[in-house]
Amino acid sequence: MTTATKRSLSRALAEHRRELAALRHDHAELLAAVRAAVCAHYDGQALPLAVLIDTLDQLGQLPEFSPYVTDAALDYLDASADVADDGQASGPTALTSGRRVA
Repeated sequence: MTTATKRSLSRALAEHRRELAALRHDHAELLAAVRAAVCAHYDGQALPLAVLIDTLDQLGQLPEFSPYVTDAALDYLDASADVADDGQASGPTALTSGRRVA
């Protein structure tokens, strides 16, 4: 085996070790978040998935939230739009802000 081949293999091995360490770290983070979510659920907390959602978001693994809104729901929102004096929507129309809801 030539010296260049040994160096190439050594670099590849080092890269794979770094990738494995990163995967182990992500796995540990997710496991801790899942355990925290289960404990929060058992304790009766209002948002037991909040820790898990935050962890998935930090890892860049949170799926995009795009709720399915029926035509009837959109008609309801249009009909019940309350516009305050300052021109900002309140009530049901605030639900269509596009923000992620946990």
